[in-house]
Amino acid sequence: MIARLLLLRSSLVIAISLLSACVSVGDVGDVKEANKLAIACKTDEALAAVDRAAGGGGLSSYIAELQRAVILMDAGRTSEAEAALAERNKRAGASAEDAAEAEQSVQESVEELRSAREKETGHRTCP
Repeated sequence: MIARLLLLRSSLVIAISLLSACVSVGDVGDVKEANKLAIACKTDEALAAVDRAAGGGGLSSYIAELQRAVILMDAGRTSEAEAALAERNKRAGASAEDAAEAEQSVQESVEELRSAREKETGHRTCP
């Protein structure tokens, strides 16, 4: 029984390692830069950084799609944010549950962005 568990554990570790090797991360630096620019209320520059990250493919592209909605929502461009999120969900073939989780993630990220801005500037929203 212990030998089987050890074999199963080894198989899982190998499978995870192989999967990790196949997943492209892309450049998440542009996503980080977009967040810094959004905190500084430079929305258009932040969106340009998100576009660069999305063009990199892999995980950074996935993150960039959600970050675009966060930046737009933070800037009060709600209809654009909703459209961007809807397009992302359609492209990903997201289920209703997945779409709801993505929307919740965007809302939480907007709050985190505003908290970071408040910490840095004393203001939660841009002028």
